Amino acid sequence: MIKTRSAFSLIEVIFVLVILGIIASISSSIIAQVYENYITQNALYSVTTKTELASNQIVNRLTYRIQGTTIAKDPNSASFVEGVGWILMKDIPKTDNNFTAVEWIGYDNDSFAATEVPGWSGVANYETASRNSMLTPASDLTNTASIMNNLSNGEVTMTDNTHMAAVLFSQKSNQYRTGMDYNVSCMGLIDPTKTNCIFRVQLNAANDDTNLTFPDAKPKIVTERYKLAWSAYALVPEPIGNNLYNLNLYSNYQPWNGEDYTQGSKNLLVPNISVFKFTENGGVIQFKLCASENIGQNFNVSACKEKVIIR
Repeated sequence: MIKTRSAFSLIEVIFVLVILGIIASISSSIIAQVYENYITQNALYSVTTKTELASNQIVNRLTYRIQGTTIAKDPNSASFVEGVGWILMKDIPKTDNNFTAVEWIGYDNDSFAATEVPGWSGVANYETASRNSMLTPASDLTNTASIMNNLSNGEVTMTDNTHMAAVLFSQKSNQYRTGMDYNVSCMGLIDPTKTNCIFRVQLNAANDDTNLTFPDAKPKIVTERYKLAWSAYALVPEPIGNNLYNLNLYSNYQPWNGEDYTQGSKNLLVPNISVFKFTENGGVIQFKLCASENIGQNFNVSACKEKVIIR
């Protein structure tokens, strides 16, 4: 006997095709969702990493700021008037949208801590000091000059009268015989022509590793403690459109030599920031940094970091 087998009916074929179509539709939706999640997570990881690295850079730089030199500036203003072109960070109004840049003088921690013998000890023999020079025991100023020169790409020197480093003495009321107290308005940060409370320094002619000379011989009272600086720093958000900014770090410029941050080295710290807010209270700086990354069309992912810098 010959056995026969019936074929699939048209309804059965259609039913199978419908099921396969449903399965394919669900599978493609899952694949698309997985890919979309991957793109989003990858962009979020990228922007989070960039924000974290930039925040750490800001913390590292501001940790070595000279107390009392941190100010906020309006990058669009050329005014030297406090509250118009600049303001102390601790006095920034909560609703302010103009003072968006931060500027400060940082002491030279690199040469201070680079070797077993500090490049500059931070201690001055004020009893033998004069308007022209001072001794700084336990210092290796030749090494200091070499480190500063290397870090500044050969610009800062302590052996001639150009691009010199500066020394800031410990803060004291009525410290300076000019009648000017220790504040940012006399360091070149505000007005590059007013530098009567910050002092350019260089090695003496005999290259004595413990003797700093003051070529300008300005009136001063040398105190027991001092800090040496070769650069000021500025964090400046610059607009790129769509309410986003590039946050740039300026360095390698000397306000005490008549330079402002536009004459320094410019480095992009983090692109596409949407928020850069900062405040200071009791010497403690707090800032918030938010950045965005585009994932296609007009869709962005954002990440924010908040840091506190305690001295």
